[in-house]
Amino acid sequence: MDFQNLYLFVRVVERGSYIAAATELQIPTSTLSRRIQQLEEDLGYKLLYRSARKLSLTEAGRLFYNRCHSLYADLVDATSGIDSELTSPSGKLKITAPVSLANELLNPWFFEFMTEHPGIELDLMLLNRNIDLKDEGVDIAFRIGEIGIPDWISRPLFSSRFCLCASPDLVERLGMPASLEDLARYPIIASRRSPSWIFTDREGTSHELQIRPRLIFDELRTAADAVAAGIGIANLPHYVVDDALEKQRLVSLLPDYRPQSREVQMLYPHRKYLPAKVRLFIDFIMERIEGYRGDEASG
Repeated sequence: MDFQNLYLFVRVVERGSYIAAATELQIPTSTLSRRIQQLEEDLGYKLLYRSARKLSLTEAGRLFYNRCHSLYADLVDATSGIDSELTSPSGKLKITAPVSLANELLNPWFFEFMTEHPGIELDLMLLNRNIDLKDEGVDIAFRIGEIGIPDWISRPLFSSRFCLCASPDLVERLGMPASLEDLARYPIIASRRSPSWIFTDREGTSHELQIRPRLIFDELRTAADAVAAGIGIANLPHYVVDDALEKQRLVSLLPDYRPQSREVQMLYPHRKYLPAKVRLFIDFIMERIEGYRGDEASG
């Protein structure tokens, strides 16, 4: 069955004649009549009585129209809603990101985006664990590290540089370390997800340091506060500790060893037609990232 004929049938009934429907649809009346006849043959029922003066429905035609009309109305509503969603920047965006990445970097951008686009609502899921993005109905996800998800586009944002740091008081008590081996005499503050630290020396050689933390954390700001309080040393992203380093509340350790960086990515579903609100948000974030990269390069 050609389901387009169902649509033609509904238009004929609603317009009350083949001529009116054919004029609206911009097709020949003979073509329209032939398509309705084909529908009747496919169904095995006569749907319309046609006379010189008027068009009327058969009993089968009336029952069929009542069913088709409601389905057609639902389809029109759905199509209209999708069209609005795809073309108009409005509605809800569900976004997930690690807590510290949001608090230290992304939140001001989120708020600026909402100010510029008052028709868009943000549903922020700030979590320090990965969730099933599809099951949760997520539109945009921010992730740290090399993460690949089937049917999702991964957009690299920037390489997050890390800094091995301590408080001036701790360094005064225990001395400034001269090698990775010296770190064994320091209390360690480490992420639950990082059982080891990886460094690259000036010759490009990689070194992996197994650690036994005194304090384990999930949230970076807590770790930075613990370092500033002299609890121990930690390997933290520059976007968390740059201000404290500049104000000398923290000091950088082992300049000859560069901690391994981690990639920050933005993920979104692989779709041929992204909703306008999603495209708008992606473009907005990429503009802010360009500025952030410039600041990082100059710093």
